[in-house]
This record gives sequence, C-alpha cells and structure tokens, in this order.
Amino acid sequence: MTPSEPKTMSRSIERVMHKSFAANFGLVILKVVGGFWFKSTALIADGVHSLSDLLSDVFVIVGIRHSAKPADKEHPVGHGKFQYVLSLFIGVSILFLAYQLIMRAVDLVNADPVVPSLYGLVVVGMVVTTKWWLSRYILSRGKTYDSSVLTASGTESLTDVASSVVVLFGIVLSVTGAHFDIAWLRYGDNVAAFLIALLIIKIGFQIIYDAIQYLMGKQASEAVLNATRERAEHISGVQGIDKLEMITYGHYYQVIIDIRVDGRLSVAKGHDIASAVKTVLKEDKKISHVTVHVNPEVER
Repeated sequence: MTPSEPKTMSRSIERVMHKSFAANFGLVILKVVGGFWFKSTALIADGVHSLSDLLSDVFVIVGIRHSAKPADKEHPVGHGKFQYVLSLFIGVSILFLAYQLIMRAVDLVNADPVVPSLYGLVVVGMVVTTKWWLSRYILSRGKTYDSSVLTASGTESLTDVASSVVVLFGIVLSVTGAHFDIAWLRYGDNVAAFLIALLIIKIGFQIIYDAIQYLMGKQASEAVLNATRERAEHISGVQGIDKLEMITYGHYYQVIIDIRVDGRLSVAKGHDIASAVKTVLKEDKKISHVTVHVNPEVER
C-alpha cells in the first residue's frame, strides 16, 4: 500500500460520513423541535438518540483523519487504532445520555401523561423514510469500500429506524387512549421514551465492547482471511500456509503470515518467495503491513 492509498480511501469514507452528519443534524432538529411542538416525550428521546448518531459521525470523521496518518517512529504500524479510542468516548457519552432519558422517564411515571398530537406522526414518517435511505446508502458504501467503520455506522442508523417505529406506536397508543378514555394507553408515549432509552443503553455498551475488542487486536473476518490465504497459496514456491494473522488497524490490516516452502531451497530463494508473497498481498489496498516468515518443509 502506497502512502497515498490510505489517504484516498479515508477521503472516500469521510465524504460518506459528511453526508451522514448533515442528515443526522437535520434529524436532530426535526425530532427535538417536533417533539416539543407536538408534546411527544418519545420523539424528544428519539432526537437524543439521533444526537448520539451525530456525535458518532463527528468522532468517526476525526478518527478517520487521524488514523490515516502514516507510520512514524512512535507508531510503526500507523495510527489506525485511534478511532477505537474515540469509540470508547462515544460509548460512554451515549450511556450518559441514556441515563438522563431514563431519569426523565421515571419522573414522568408519577405525573399525568401528556398526550402528544397526532400530527407528530408526520414527523415520524419523515424520519423513518430519511433514516432508512441513509442507512442503506451507508451500508452500500461500506460494502464498496470494505469499511467496518461505515458498516457499523449504517447498522447504527438502522437502529434509529427501529426507535422511530417505537415512537410511532407510542404516539398512536397515547392518542388512542385519550380518544377512547383508556387511562393506561395514555402512557404509551412515555413508555416508548423509556424503551428508546434502553435501546440507547444497548448501543452504548455494544460500541464500548467492540472498541475494546479492536484495541486488543481483533482478527479479520473469516472471509477476509480465506481470500488472503488463497492469494498467498497461488504464489509459485508456496507449498502451504502454516499460520495467518490479520489484525485490524482502523481501515487497514497488519498481516503476519507463515509460509511453507521446499526445505531444499537456498535461503536466497526462500527470501525471494517471501518477497513475492509480500508484494502480492500488499496489492490489496486494505493491507498496509506484511510480515512473512518462511518455514522449510522437511521430507520424512
């Protein structure tokens, strides 16, 4: 991978995240203003959920820029793990927001429920449509660029769709309860807000868990490992792969591979085969560093 390739990939991913940021910023305004205007606690809570998406977009953009920096003396394998450190902060901030929402929902239990306006459903419909389109767009770009960052962001956007559907049911239940004078249904909007808070907690813990896994040195997926192993096995002189590790560093991989060669070959020939393996593997733009160890195969 040449020094310019990580930057090119990062710019492409960053452009996608800029679009996500713009959409999430609009959704936060729409939900919060709509929640206050139409008196929907669940819609306000959903706005806080979108705020977590907005913060994630900001941190991801910052993380992508920093992780694309080339390796230096203090960081010989690059800065790819920086975005996982930011993910930890995102997870903690999301948990704090969820805590605030739950405290608000608990306070509302002892208060008379405020029935939201049925017109709030118009806002929810706009949100679901926009967020569904955004999630599909980010996931498709994640597949195109083979980016775990975009895939995670797109998946998180899908949860926003789910939370908006919860808001929809909450408003419908509250309005139905008010119309037919069914007391317990009038709490539908408050219950929806509480459920969204629980969903946000789940997201926060998942983000923290994933960040810790990557910081500890998470292996690439089985599909990526198999594809890399297959490319190495097709190189002339390689008789087998004894070991293959691909550690994820942001949007690229560090590869450690043990190849098996004919034990009768000279050291120079074995070195040539190892160099060929390294050259072929680094043709993959997501592979930044390759370490090849040569194991001689001895006839028994």
